[in-house]
Amino acid sequence: MGKIKKLYAYEIIDSRGFPTLEGKAILDNGVEVTSAIPAGTSIGKYEALEIRDGEPARFDGMGVTKAASYINDLIAPKLIGASPTKQYEIDYWLIKADGTANKAKLGGNTVLLISQLMVKAAAAEQKMPLFRYINGLYQTLFKTKLDVERIPSPIFNIINGGKHANNSLDFQEFQIIPSSSLSFAKSFEIAVEVFHELKRVLLYRGANVSGGEEGGYAPNFPTNQDALEVITETVNQKNLKFGVDIFLGIDFASSHFYKDERYIVKDKPHPLKVEEYLQFIIELSKNYTILVMEDPLQEDDWENWKKLNQLISKQIYLVGDDLLATNKTRLERAVKDRACSTVLVKPNQIGTISETLEVIDLARKNNFNYIVSHRSGETNDSFIADFAVGVQSDFVKFGATARGERVAKYNRLWQIEREELANK
Repeated sequence: MGKIKKLYAYEIIDSRGFPTLEGKAILDNGVEVTSAIPAGTSIGKYEALEIRDGEPARFDGMGVTKAASYINDLIAPKLIGASPTKQYEIDYWLIKADGTANKAKLGGNTVLLISQLMVKAAAAEQKMPLFRYINGLYQTLFKTKLDVERIPSPIFNIINGGKHANNSLDFQEFQIIPSSSLSFAKSFEIAVEVFHELKRVLLYRGANVSGGEEGGYAPNFPTNQDALEVITETVNQKNLKFGVDIFLGIDFASSHFYKDERYIVKDKPHPLKVEEYLQFIIELSKNYTILVMEDPLQEDDWENWKKLNQLISKQIYLVGDDLLATNKTRLERAVKDRACSTVLVKPNQIGTISETLEVIDLARKNNFNYIVSHRSGETNDSFIADFAVGVQSDFVKFGATARGERVAKYNRLWQIEREELANK
């Protein structure tokens, strides 16, 4: 069994042009793996904290040399000779060494890089596809059978707004979701074609086709419903049927436009009280074929999350991202209160793979849906694609069908379907 011989971290640049951490683990039997860590732009207040240098003269204070030094000078020397298969033990050693609820001492980015490197090194050492190792790790940790039978259904973000784009749209993501009855290959094909058709429709309408942080278009429409309308027109142009072939999704990221106990959206002439805003959301769900609603309400408004979950169609996935922050304690409350039906899973929100798997296990044991997601600041590392397959996520959310850091993950899903699952 291979042991850690060398472990180190360094800076690379993510898809937003900011530094992030990448690292390498080398085992004494010659196995070498590399992994990189994503970062968020729209960051909920309950997420694990990143360690940034804060030096304005260098990368606008966004450098991560301090986080890299924590790994190189403090953590790595203590892991030399350890087996990367000791995932749970290493993760919880890091959690204990940090000693804070939000990884404020070592940093969520620091801890997650070590955690991901252990998973990759153990999988490579055992000559297993990464997704199969992750699946086995989950089953071993939680004594639960979980067969790998499918590629999770993809959610494609094709129009960007909110903090992810320099336009006037309040909502952060406008999504298309091909039917879960389709193969991943067919879903990907449909999404690519709709993405290109959308560009033609936007140009025909005189809208700009600049891009947002997650690869979607960023037209400067006057209202959010204009974005939904243009996507509807595009889907109809491709002769696809809503509710049969394709559905819509919205990531509201509503904390972005919540102020002074009002929701301020350009679709309405005045700031909305919560009762008015709930009615607006319900109208959207009835007027468009919406399957997924993410963060439609502010992240601390538990009572109205519960109310909305009772009011909307049971066919809609009501997703907590900022509300839950891949946090087991917050998910336990959501399960108890029936505040939503789905948890968005982002490993860097909590900091370790073991804690992420605990959240997924809690969701599974309470019939809660879960969606594995990327971040706005991404790298070409496709770890999250294997992770989603390994835990058999209901959906995956990796952005648009454009930009290398997004398609690296979709292409990995396509490869798994083609090479690993085709003969099952």
